[in-house]
Amino acid sequence: NGDFKNAELLYGRAIQQDSHNPKLFTNRAMTRIRLQSWESCIDDCLRSIELDTTTANMKGYYYLAQAQLALKHPNEALNSALTAYDQCLKTHSSSTRNVSELVLQAKKEKWEAQERERIRRRSSLLRELEDALQRMKRTELRTVDVAYQGREDSTDAREEREELEDTWRRKIEELRSVFALADPINLSPRVQSLKPSNTLDYYEPLDVLGVIE
Repeated sequence: NGDFKNAELLYGRAIQQDSHNPKLFTNRAMTRIRLQSWESCIDDCLRSIELDTTTANMKGYYYLAQAQLALKHPNEALNSALTAYDQCLKTHSSSTRNVSELVLQAKKEKWEAQERERIRRRSSLLRELEDALQRMKRTELRTVDVAYQGREDSTDAREEREELEDTWRRKIEELRSVFALADPINLSPRVQSLKPSNTLDYYEPLDVLGVIE
């Protein structure tokens, strides 16, 4: 880390002398990746891209995507990585393979983030529906208590309460089963085959993603 910290300082001095040289900013961005200074790396990449928007500045987008991934911004990282990949193709860069791997990594992390959000929303909705069913059950049980006021311990009252408890227990179990079946991880092979053809998995080839022209 000492060498990279030194390099960062040297590039900083060079930038003071020549603040319009995009390569100095991409070089410092690379050292900041090594130092895990992600925000500073993004600043350098954006400045480099601002100074040079040509295909010669592939590294600006490549380093930018890495820093965005490190900060858990997969959507932005995928856009940056795809731009870097497109520039690699236009310039026949030897870095194409490395950049393509970054594209797939960004695609994977974007998919995982979407999946986490889907599960979070599903769990939240399930809790809300379960709570609603529990409230309805308690309302019906109170109705039984009122109907059998003074005779709460009678056989009829106990049987009606038990029947209600069993009915609402089944309803909650059915609700949980519906949510479990709605989870793609638990779908049967037949249902998986009905998956829309335009639904892409993160591991699909780059030409399928529409990157290769």
